[in-house]
Amino acid sequence: MCEGKAHERDYLIPEPKILKESFKRETESLDDITNFPQQEIVPLGESRHYEEGKYRPPSLPLFAGYYPSHVYLFRGKKYDWCSCGHSWNNPFCNGQCKFIVTRNRPISFNVSESGYYKLCNCKMSANAPFCAGTHKQVYKWIMKSNKGFFHFGGYGMFFVIFAYWGVNWYQ
Repeated sequence: MCEGKAHERDYLIPEPKILKESFKRETESLDDITNFPQQEIVPLGESRHYEEGKYRPPSLPLFAGYYPSHVYLFRGKKYDWCSCGHSWNNPFCNGQCKFIVTRNRPISFNVSESGYYKLCNCKMSANAPFCAGTHKQVYKWIMKSNKGFFHFGGYGMFFVIFAYWGVNWYQ
């Protein structure tokens, strides 16, 4: 799977600054705290508005499912789509990303017409929060990697053993 341009920065995060000493002490003692300058605290955006087709997850999200959710959305209502995958009510955000170490934040959106929409659950769609069919490539990529082979192989082995126990239980 192509990651795209990994060197591009998110335009909502400010440029990094190199901090320099504000003053030099003549003598240093063990009672000195530091001569390092005060850092700025940058507010973290809780909800992001991305241009259509411009979404790239800032850190690797958790897969909430391999297939999109078919959801009825109302016109004009604001929705928050979970981009980290840790939400208990996927595909919508419940604020779980605030309690885990992830840079993914919810994406706010609304629709112009009420109706059924497919919302991305693989969290890799470039047209987030709507499904762009990326889950097909993600599934192929995972199955080619060693993680996917052993992950799904483990599931298969579990069901084979479970079926064996079920058949031989009363013998």
